[in-house]
Amino acid sequence: MNDKERTINLWKDKIKVGGFRFTETRKAILCTLIENPGEYNVEELHSLVSIKYQEIGIATVYRAMRLMEKIGMVSRNYDNENIRSTYRLNNIRTSKTYKDLQDMEQYNFGVKKKHKTDSRDDYGLSSFSDMGSDYEDFRDPERIKTLEKQMSIWLKDLNKLKREKEITLEDMIKDMTKIDEIIKNHGNERSNLIQMLLDVQKEFNWLPKHVLFYISDKLKIPLTNVYNIASFYKHFNLESQGEYNILVCMGTACYIRGAMNLLQRIVNVLGVKPGDTTSDLKFTLDTVNCLGACAIGPVMMVDNKYYTNPSTKKLKKIFSGFN
Repeated sequence: MNDKERTINLWKDKIKVGGFRFTETRKAILCTLIENPGEYNVEELHSLVSIKYQEIGIATVYRAMRLMEKIGMVSRNYDNENIRSTYRLNNIRTSKTYKDLQDMEQYNFGVKKKHKTDSRDDYGLSSFSDMGSDYEDFRDPERIKTLEKQMSIWLKDLNKLKREKEITLEDMIKDMTKIDEIIKNHGNERSNLIQMLLDVQKEFNWLPKHVLFYISDKLKIPLTNVYNIASFYKHFNLESQGEYNILVCMGTACYIRGAMNLLQRIVNVLGVKPGDTTSDLKFTLDTVNCLGACAIGPVMMVDNKYYTNPSTKKLKKIFSGFN
């Protein structure tokens, strides 16, 4: 097995451990990143992937990169010059993830081996005493602590996902009624799709998946076309947004006056990066090219109110006021 195949297999195990499927699309993107080392934004990566896998849409690449970042496969960097995120494949051989996978492989091998050789029960674990030195691994305090910490992180992510995605049937019916009104206001014309999506974004503060499916079916537009538009324009949000949007100006005037320092203070206070939402769904942090307040930069805007270069102490006071 060569290095490329081993790397693919290790990341395949990591994806499955995270509870996701290792689809052909994700494999294609992973192979492209291995074969083309470097740092790419979603559009650039889509162009590379499309050379061999022409059927993959940019919306698919967008969703895959979010997943890969979540499980630690790629690192996301924020390009301040172009105001967009770029991604780089992590080196699994030098990461903690690689060690965790090795431990997992050794553990699975031990259990499977006993399952094959010990016929005294259905699971190959007739008693802990029969496991010999392997039993000591289950009493290793450091390993147990590491596993508990990882389980805590996964549980937190699952609870967040549940809060974001849990939609009752009653809510969905109400959503469809609103969408019907928006479509009707635009004369049921497919050519008005972008304006319809803008109105949906204004109504829901993001573009829910079930709404995009409904619009696709209602207007007889391929879902891939709807997703391509929704993922191409920065204004559209494909993930649920916080109750309040925090916009940090990264225009030239604000940038040279310390916008990066302001952004870093906000990141430190909220514990989220640009483009992400706090776990309580209260705030979503993002950057823009200009807020039209160059004279008082660097500035941020929360709930349509401007704040000029607030300190860490001031930021905590501002955010605590949105209850």
